[in-house]
Amino acid sequence: ECSTVYEKQCKTVYKSVCMEQYKTEYEPYTETECSTQYKEDCEYQWEGYGNNKVWAPIAGTCKKIPYETCKDVVKTKEKQVAHQVCNYVPEQKCLNVPMKKCVAVPDQICTN
Repeated sequence: ECSTVYEKQCKTVYKSVCMEQYKTEYEPYTETECSTQYKEDCEYQWEGYGNNKVWAPIAGTCKKIPYETCKDVVKTKEKQVAHQVCNYVPEQKCLNVPMKKCVAVPDQICTN
């Protein structure tokens, strides 16, 4: 005598799961930086006699003249960049599979 029974059969399958992650990247750029300096500008004259003569500034004639110096400076800026990160995640997939199951039934002998 046979009957259909269902047997659960499972297997592991791997599913790709992706998500967006952000990574900090650094980008170089150049910036011009300037600063104001002051230079003393004076009128000069010879002072002293003979071997003791020196080139000296004339009192009251000195002025501080501003001048700017500029230079290029390399800097970096941060930026957040999105990128996909994927992982394989295990998943159980199960199915009920029909199977035929048979059992031997002994013959019954009847007598009157």
